[in-house]
Amino acid sequence: SHHAQTFVSEQVAVRRLTVTECERLQGFPDHYTDIKPKGRATPDGPRYKSLGNSMAVPVMNWIGQKIQKVEDLIK
Repeated sequence: SHHAQTFVSEQVAVRRLTVTECERLQGFPDHYTDIKPKGRATPDGPRYKSLGNSMAVPVMNWIGQKIQKVEDLIK
């Protein structure tokens, strides 16, 4: 018997997150990484790098609260 297969091909593009979106995901205010060296806007590359090397503020806050609760129980 003859088996035919049909394949559907779609063009899918992945959108890169903006620096502002990354700042928000990490829990920072908008434009937090735009330090304006020499009065000029900071290029996106160093801003992405600094966000990639940071820790999410809400997560660190949550961890700190849990550590504090344990410390309070030990006292």
